[in-house]
Amino acid sequence: MKLAPILVTILAAITMTACQNANESEKEGITTQATLLWTGEIAADGCGFEIEIDGKKYLPENEDAIPGTFKENETSEVRLTYLPLENQIDRRCGMLPQPRVMDALRVISVTAI
Repeated sequence: MKLAPILVTILAAITMTACQNANESEKEGITTQATLLWTGEIAADGCGFEIEIDGKKYLPENEDAIPGTFKENETSEVRLTYLPLENQIDRRCGMLPQPRVMDALRVISVTAI
C-alpha cells in the first residue's frame, strides 16, 4: 500500500510531461512558404481560403487565424506556420455546393512575404 502514492505521483508526472511536449510542438509547427488563395466569403457563395504548399491544396481548419487583410487579393505569397491534421475537411460551398474533401491543416501564423 505504500507504493500506491508513489505510483500515482510517477504516473501524474509522466502524464504532465507528455501534455507539455504536445503543447510545445503545437506552438512550433512547420514553417514554409505558401500561397493563400482567397475564393470569397462562404456566405456569399465563395469557399473561403485554400492554402497551396508545394503544388498541393489544403483547407485551413481555423480560417479565423488568417488576417482579413489577405482577403484583399485572390492570391498572396506568405510565410505560413501550421500543423498538418489527420482528418480531411469536407466543405460544401459555392454556387453549386458539391463535396470538396481536402487535406486539412491548422494555421498557427501567417505573414506576408
